[in-house]
Amino acid sequence: MTNQTIISLLNYICNEARNSVQASFGLMALCPTLAPNPAWQVCIENSKYGADRLLRCIDDIRELLSTERPLFDPVEEFDVTLCLGETIELLNLASGDRASRLILPAATRPVPGWQHRRAVEQVLMRVLDAVSKLGRKGEALVTVVAAIDGDGVQIEIVPANPNIAVRVADWLNSDPDHVNFEDTDEVLYGVATLVAGKRIRALGGTAEFVPDARAPMALVVTLPWQANIEGDGPSEGSQQDETGLSVLVAEDSDESFLLTGILLQKESVWRARDGLEAVDMMKTRRFDVVLMDVHMPGMDGYKAIRSMRVWETQTGNARTPIVVLSSDDLDTQTRSAAQSGCSGFLRKPLNHHDLLDLLDRLKAVRTVSA
Repeated sequence: MTNQTIISLLNYICNEARNSVQASFGLMALCPTLAPNPAWQVCIENSKYGADRLLRCIDDIRELLSTERPLFDPVEEFDVTLCLGETIELLNLASGDRASRLILPAATRPVPGWQHRRAVEQVLMRVLDAVSKLGRKGEALVTVVAAIDGDGVQIEIVPANPNIAVRVADWLNSDPDHVNFEDTDEVLYGVATLVAGKRIRALGGTAEFVPDARAPMALVVTLPWQANIEGDGPSEGSQQDETGLSVLVAEDSDESFLLTGILLQKESVWRARDGLEAVDMMKTRRFDVVLMDVHMPGMDGYKAIRSMRVWETQTGNARTPIVVLSSDDLDTQTRSAAQSGCSGFLRKPLNHHDLLDLLDRLKAVRTVSA
């Protein structure tokens, strides 16, 4: 059986499993007698988590078997330190006290550079998740510095147990045909790490175990900078502030978008005219925040947010802040926003001060203390 045949079978299994899971959980959520029961809701969430893990593993196995070069988003300039910090925060929140805590020193300096940002995020998510889950306790120190020649970045990970660094480095550099997992519990993040290794090589990078008698044994991931040859997005001659945010506004009303655009004139703004277009744009570009109108033709704002969150979970991407824009009553807005997975909401018509306060808070989170 060829790899292509196996990939085709995995595609079929994954699609059928995903459709079945979504239908099953949809019916479970509609059960009138059990829906209000907190224990029932916990059962549904745990089952969803297990189903997501299964589907992600199938997707990773499919990618491992593929002989095609991974497709990456356009190269863009971004701060690797910020990207790393967001990933660490997300993993620590998700793991709780069931895994090693990942630590990024507060004084870490920004390391700006050119790379395929989303691909870098996915690599970091997989590698750090493996280090954290294998550790199970203690702390893993993560540092990031510019490469010695200035043409790339080095990310050093020092796990609580040096054997973890050895094992993860082996996975990152292994041929999938020759990998044996010591424990079945390691399969999920072991396969994800193999995929990360494949992507690191596609990005032109390396991963190695660094034994040093003078310092803790570490795993070091090195990524080179890429040239910005795509040339899409706002032009360099635009009037946006250099510290401006990349903002996606999902809004079908031209009048409302013009008003929002005036308030966002110092930011880099993209527009989607409906929920489906917003989801598609999010899959091809990294945004600092998404401003999502609720009432749009076709896919509405809440459905679009749920689709975005599902895609982030399936691909291992960091969660993008998504803020709902709505004139609905406060109770409806709060309940619907929480159910869809949004980060917050603003009332329409937009209040100038409320929007500026949101932007300032996002910029403050993005800034790393020198």
